[in-house]
Amino acid sequence: MHGICARALNAIYMTGRPPFLLLDPPSPNGFWRRSSTREKDAALSTPFPSIDLILLSGAVRDAGFKPVFVDAQLDNLNWDGLAHRLRREKFAGLVSLTSSSMIEEEFNQLKRLKDALGGVPCYAVGTVVIQRKPQRLRKLLEMSPWVDGLILNTAEHNLGELISAPGGDGPVPFNVALRTADTLVIPELRVSYGDSLRIPQPEHACFKDFRYCLPQSRHGPVTCVQFSFGCPYTCEFCVDNQLYRKTLYRDVEDMVDEMAAVDRLGFREAYFKDVTFGLDQEITTEFLEKLAARKLRLRWLCSTRVEVARAEMLTLMKRAGCYGIEIGVEHGKQSSRDRVGKTLPEHRIREVFETCRRLGISTTAFIMLAFDDDTEEDVRETIRFARSLRPNYAAFNVLNALPGTPYEERARREGFLLEQSADYRFMASNIKHRHLTPEKVEQLRREALRSFYFNPRAILKRLVQVRSLFELRKLVRLSLSVV
Repeated sequence: MHGICARALNAIYMTGRPPFLLLDPPSPNGFWRRSSTREKDAALSTPFPSIDLILLSGAVRDAGFKPVFVDAQLDNLNWDGLAHRLRREKFAGLVSLTSSSMIEEEFNQLKRLKDALGGVPCYAVGTVVIQRKPQRLRKLLEMSPWVDGLILNTAEHNLGELISAPGGDGPVPFNVALRTADTLVIPELRVSYGDSLRIPQPEHACFKDFRYCLPQSRHGPVTCVQFSFGCPYTCEFCVDNQLYRKTLYRDVEDMVDEMAAVDRLGFREAYFKDVTFGLDQEITTEFLEKLAARKLRLRWLCSTRVEVARAEMLTLMKRAGCYGIEIGVEHGKQSSRDRVGKTLPEHRIREVFETCRRLGISTTAFIMLAFDDDTEEDVRETIRFARSLRPNYAAFNVLNALPGTPYEERARREGFLLEQSADYRFMASNIKHRHLTPEKVEQLRREALRSFYFNPRAILKRLVQVRSLFELRKLVRLSLSVV
């Protein structure tokens, strides 16, 4: 708490006004609420800062407030402990993340927190499920009069204008559902696809914490960045294209400048939260060439698709500082990949992983376990296929029908959607399998993790490659998370 106090007091000293709180609130489910649109990385559960709050931090600063970040999960705080600690602080307002599965409970807890802070303006970040359901959004805000607004798009909004002139005749809300003195204003959700997007440079300094890492991390501290928003692909189980159905890129010079600023702040690694890095070859090539020319110490990793990961692109990424790539493999059977929109031929998948090994780029394979028609042998085949690719890491996620996805619609239509909520940790499933019991699915998931991470040869290889105490601590944490 002393660190929070020091940052808050320093912010008042620097700006002459109280700072604005950016909050990653308590969660009973560990480090999985890290983005309003991407909650898929839970099978490799490590703490890293939220890209949504990072993106919002620049708007808060430009509104005249010093952003102060509090990660209640990282500090092991429940709601009682958080309210107790912050009660002595002075903030001008707060913005809190929310999660799809617990948003009603989180809104109730925000009332206690707002009261503890003296009734300051309180905003929340909306999830994709809320963004796409305006009726539920309105009902939620009507039931929660203490929440002053819900941010519907953390890339495009006028939050800065709204918090710089709270109450009275302020600006018309843009991608922020706003509570005024008389009514609720629920704007139509809008996105831009014309020119490149320019956003205020984030205040990465307030997210600097050596406790953050990624499963692939070699050095700290770590932060997150984002170059593009959206995805044109239509993978059946994915929520990532629900807001931006085409890809919108930030201004290339702005993005290069942000990477340089992150480097100057002493960060050693950055994680691109783009859904698919490198989709636009021309824009990406320009960015990578300009980034390579800066000769930064900063190294980075990203997620991309097999279709994008051509040898020339991978070579340029390596030259620009990329040390790791996450790739969605999903399933061992070609027919199953085709059915969910991952039409990836096996030889091409193997080629990409081999090229990354040759270039010295670490790889992480994202695997979906237990499709609704999978047999036990199908799952074991997928596990064997994942291991045969020889990735450095693998995320074995149990398939869920996430709200708002085509897969959820099909599961409901065909009668294999269970009543229980989706598991955003991806350890269990909310679908009824034809050939597998829930107990068998859990057993297979643990078998996958143990066969990959507790293989004696794999353990020895990882230990031999350790180059820092930071990396050793990360490996111990990762091992504990998959037990």
